Amino acid sequence: MNRSKAPLALMGQLLMVLFFALTAAICLQAFAKSEIISQNSADRDAASLLAQNAAETIKALHGDLEAAKAALSGEIQDGCLLLQGDANGRFAPDGAYHLRIEPQPAERGPGRAMIMVTDQAQREWFSLTCSWQEDIQ
Repeated sequence: MNRSKAPLALMGQLLMVLFFALTAAICLQAFAKSEIISQNSADRDAASLLAQNAAETIKALHGDLEAAKAALSGEIQDGCLLLQGDANGRFAPDGAYHLRIEPQPAERGPGRAMIMVTDQAQREWFSLTCSWQEDIQ
């Protein structure tokens, strides 16, 4: 008696199709996750650039928030300078990123300020503390 081997071949092909379908699903998930990771990295990079630009401005003005307000088109609330910026590191009144520059009191030594960058949903993307040498009178 000769038995046909066709069912065995079909079973092998079915297993291969299932394996490739599973592999394709995993690859699609990986691509979707990589897009999210890429966007988060871009947001963090933009926030970092804005914080660095703000820190350099504050350092150059020796912590003078009024001068920084005029230079960067911000506003002062509760002793903190509030700014907005875009993804290119430019300060803009309608930017997607919000910066808060809060001076840190120091009895002596260099002046300091905390700079925090958030998005419109108030998620913190980047923060740093900058210091500058106080003018000696």
